[in-house]
Amino acid sequence: MSDETLQLSGELIQKVQGVLAEADPRAQQPLVAVQYLSAITGFLLAQMPESVDERKDYLKQLAAFTESVFDDVEGQKQQQPAAPQEASGVWRPGDD
Repeated sequence: MSDETLQLSGELIQKVQGVLAEADPRAQQPLVAVQYLSAITGFLLAQMPESVDERKDYLKQLAAFTESVFDDVEGQKQQQPAAPQEASGVWRPGDD
């Protein structure tokens, strides 16, 4: 996977969810938007020219990365329970 950092922000998340909701208004619900993002991830990985084993390894790495981001955001929420959270910061994908 790429060694470059990703810039995740509340604005980016809102824009992506907005694009999904334009295609399917149900995507305004976070769980529906997440399902679309998962489907898109699987679709794009399946289209890559690498071997099936490499693509499945990417899928595993992305699942671990997703969990890492989830844990980071949950940790931030627990540190500041009174303030609403907006996603922000820089995450670096690990080489699992």
